[in-house]
Amino acid sequence: MKLQFKKKGASSYTTVKTVKSDSKGNLKTTVKASVDGTFRYVFAGTSTTPAVTSAGDAIDVR
Repeated sequence: MKLQFKKKGASSYTTVKTVKSDSKGNLKTTVKASVDGTFRYVFAGTSTTPAVTSAGDAIDVR
């Protein structure tokens, strides 16, 4: 699973981290943002599971 970030005003996301799930499929990670933007998770899919992209979660850096 890839964690991606898009800077506010940008048109595309970049991958900031690859995160592995635990045995129950849960994800947990920590990143520090230095600018306003939006995070999302992207799963590329497998032969049995379709690809999916999460809704974005916007953050404002103070």
